[in-house]
Amino acid sequence: MSKLKSDITSEYINMTFCASCKKCPSIHIEKNSNEIIIGGKKEGYTKFTKEQFLLFVKQIKKGIFDEYVKKY
Repeated sequence: MSKLKSDITSEYINMTFCASCKKCPSIHIEKNSNEIIIGGKKEGYTKFTKEQFLLFVKQIKKGIFDEYVKKY
C-alpha cells in the first residue's frame, strides 16, 4: 500500500486520500480549531466538529465498515 501525501506541522495536518495525485480530496485538521474539513474543489467540502469526527473514527476502529470495504 502506498503512503498518502501529507503535510504535517506542529499546528496542523493536511492529508490527501491518494498517493499518486493532488486532485483527490483531503482532510485538514488544526490543533487550535474545533473544525475538521474533508473534501476538495471538485467534490466540495464538508465540515465536522472534532467531536463528530471522533465518533466516526470510533466506529471505524470497531470495524463497522469492514464488510463493505473488503476487497472482492
